[in-house]
Amino acid sequence: MTPSHDSRLHLRGVSYAYPTGQRVLDDIDLDIAPGSLTLVCGASGSGKSTMLRLLNGLIPHFHDGELTGRVLVGDEEVCDTPIERSGLRTATVFQNPASQFFTTTVADELAFAPQNYQVPAPEIRRRRNEALETLGITDLADRELRGLSGGQTQKVACAQALAQQTPVILLDEPTSNLDPRAIDDVRAAIERLKQAGRTLVVAEHRIYFLRGLVDEAVIMGQGRVLHRMTGEELWRIGQARRKELGLRTLERPRLATSPIPVAALAGHADGAADDAVSGVERPSRATGGALRAEPDEVPVEPRKEDLRIENLKVECGGRLILDVPELTFPAGAITGVIGANGIGKTTLARAVCGLQRTRRGARVSCGGKDLTAGQAFLVMQDVHRQLFAESVSQEASFPQLTRLDLADLADRHPLSLSGGQKQRLAVAACVAAGKRVLVFDEPTSGIDLDGMRRVARLLRRLADQGRAILVITHDLELIACACDRVLHMDGGRVVGQASVRDDFDAVRTMTGASASVQTERKEKHP
Repeated sequence: MTPSHDSRLHLRGVSYAYPTGQRVLDDIDLDIAPGSLTLVCGASGSGKSTMLRLLNGLIPHFHDGELTGRVLVGDEEVCDTPIERSGLRTATVFQNPASQFFTTTVADELAFAPQNYQVPAPEIRRRRNEALETLGITDLADRELRGLSGGQTQKVACAQALAQQTPVILLDEPTSNLDPRAIDDVRAAIERLKQAGRTLVVAEHRIYFLRGLVDEAVIMGQGRVLHRMTGEELWRIGQARRKELGLRTLERPRLATSPIPVAALAGHADGAADDAVSGVERPSRATGGALRAEPDEVPVEPRKEDLRIENLKVECGGRLILDVPELTFPAGAITGVIGANGIGKTTLARAVCGLQRTRRGARVSCGGKDLTAGQAFLVMQDVHRQLFAESVSQEASFPQLTRLDLADLADRHPLSLSGGQKQRLAVAACVAAGKRVLVFDEPTSGIDLDGMRRVARLLRRLADQGRAILVITHDLELIACACDRVLHMDGGRVVGQASVRDDFDAVRTMTGASASVQTERKEKHP
């Protein structure tokens, strides 16, 4: 397909402030060519999502505020274009994909937009089947949306955008909750769309999977365009420059430890995996200050109060979806829980925290005593569900806000924050809860490099206080930076476990990293 003239995107002198007075974009000038892929990256809160809302017409049609400048899709001013017409030109995958659904089942959701634009039924079926196949989710077609995992929801949102078949597709953190194989599916879909001549704008922190597809990279900061470069130029920058720009790894995470057989772990994994992933620096206890209790903290003596699970079974619709006969999470250690989307990780988290009904006979204990309601804290995938206060400062203490670079936002309403900022705020809020068991479900979703490192350091402080820490994640960079051990789940069961320090090759295999990834042998430091 030849790129459509109508898919050109232009921003001319664009500035925007929300009704609160918060200025999010400041004098943006940008041209996006038809049929190109533009990567928009930068720190959380830099204006990436706001830019996408301008391009799809949600601003100014659904968001009040002060907008100056011109936003054009083709030759049409977005401000003057009815929102229903904008839907013929642009399709969007939102950062919180559940917010864009209107129906109850996957099949109905993929058909919803085409039906509203009176696309003939045979064509709707063709588009729907093609989108499901492209994203590898044909098995989800008849599923209810409310029963999907976070990653499955994300893939349905991508399929929804594909089914609209608009000339412009906007993707806001499309891989934030996806496992490595699902990320490969999204890349394949993006590559296919680009070959078909679609104009793509992708706002992402996790960018390695876009190598070879990016025509232009736009790096933003404080509402302004700080840097522009071609995709080739982006992937030629060195590690020091990458870190200076605050970018996640540009390469598919690769190993820097020698592989050794996976063995069951009875206790803690000590030490750290130095540079376990290319471009990633793991905080080490041996390096001192970064991980020590800060002066405003009250030291807590480590407690050997392991979290123990026995005979944990969960059923749904008469089907056993979680079956954990016996499992221990050591106090003072950070345990990562990994596995493909939809295999029971979040169900395990909810069961540990007493939020999931289990079969009779299940026991969750801490320090030999039954874990009662309120003794564990869960940071959910969808943090919108657990931010209730009127200001950021009311959600978390100032020291925790400072550690997660949120102190300057103390007076803001939590729901006015960017997706990554909300994620960090939920992590900060859990610390104040003072619980013995802390569970984090995708805590670095939509978070930039600096934010990821800050979360990793905070997790280490909490573990060093003797708490049992569970981290459900697909973020291999976070695993390398923070986790001591990893559990691999599949089919509702724990099928493997490994030490991050000693068995990172096994961790790579568990996460579904490509078999082509090369392992480098590196001497481990004591």
